[in-house]
Amino acid sequence: MKIKMLSEALSAQQKDLEELLELLERETHDLADVKIEAMVEINGKKEEVGARIQAHSAPLRQIIGEAAISLGLPADSPLGKVAAKLGQKGNKEIPLQHEQLNKVAERVQQVAAMNQEIAERFAATLNQSLNFLTRVLSQSTVYGASGGYQQRPTGAVMINMEA
Repeated sequence: MKIKMLSEALSAQQKDLEELLELLERETHDLADVKIEAMVEINGKKEEVGARIQAHSAPLRQIIGEAAISLGLPADSPLGKVAAKLGQKGNKEIPLQHEQLNKVAERVQQVAAMNQEIAERFAATLNQSLNFLTRVLSQSTVYGASGGYQQRPTGAVMINMEA
């Protein structure tokens, strides 16, 4: 019975990770197309999925611990050890689910890292553009650094009338 509960919990976790991966892949396209409104929507959905993943984590750890104990392993054994022990006992489903879960989790990490890099480069580019515009405006003979008219000093000129 614990094995069935473990399988169901792993399936739920994988489903949530696959949904997160889908959102991250959409985010990649929206970052490339600079669709700010779509990115805001995706961030909200990512938070919802992240909350679900977080909510499932504690019960999943408990189920893994119970399965580990029933297999004669310590309660804090990682899923990999539990899956390996079940594989030795002839269970093919849990080791396969473990492998699939790891693949999806790895892909989520890769896409999230790529999206972070894209977002950081976009922010850096915007910052460079703003700095450039500020320098251009600051060097102007008409406008000062704050964008207002620049005050020009007045000077006296001496004219030689004998010439």
